[in-house]
Amino acid sequence: MGVRGDSGGKAAVHAFIPARRGSKRVPHKNLILVNGKPLIAYTIETALQSGVFGRVIVNSEDDEILAVARSYGADTYLRPPELASDTTYIIEIIQEMIRALEWSDDTVLGVLFPTCPLRTAQDIQGAYQLFREQGGATPVVSVTSYEYPIQLALNIAEDNRLDPVFPEDYRRSTRHNDHRRMYRANFAIIFNTVGELKTQTNLIGRRPIPYIVPPERAIDVDDPHQMLFIETILSGRAASTKNHAGA
Repeated sequence: MGVRGDSGGKAAVHAFIPARRGSKRVPHKNLILVNGKPLIAYTIETALQSGVFGRVIVNSEDDEILAVARSYGADTYLRPPELASDTTYIIEIIQEMIRALEWSDDTVLGVLFPTCPLRTAQDIQGAYQLFREQGGATPVVSVTSYEYPIQLALNIAEDNRLDPVFPEDYRRSTRHNDHRRMYRANFAIIFNTVGELKTQTNLIGRRPIPYIVPPERAIDVDDPHQMLFIETILSGRAASTKNHAGA
């Protein structure tokens, strides 16, 4: 079904799943079958299982994606075609939907990329609990630590030689444990209010609170080889669930 505006009362909490048809590295990746299910289905099912959201909304310009989303229990929103290019920022897509549906500023959105299918319902619940503990005043963004210290990053110079990106850190030590752990946003989960999202120029927001997700649940599919990792991990989960059910 299509999405309508909120009817008032207690602040609503919705899941927002952006799903564009096009993809350069992995064509139509949101609909690729992984262990017999479209990739996007895993995010929809996990969002529903979490029990956090009043609605789980898939936003796409593609009729096939929207039809698949509805078949797995999601509401849908038809994205304007001018916001379906690979140069469009997700924050622009969110802001267009917010304006169209006239959501109140206290409405909460949980942004869930469908290309991050390994986050769990418990991850969503934990991130939302952290958001509530902050009174909803600060965005919560899921992050993952870099497996290798970024202080030891190398750049290939114009003469094809390797130069340290952070020379002072590199000279000080090349031991991993001598450097502070750094994190990156993994886009598995973001919680924020409509009021904040309306004014932001990027998806992360102003000094968000981190919710740490381990690397094995934070893969964001952007290359074909990652699909193999995703399939293997999800297959293992399914087998484990089946074994526990039969115990």
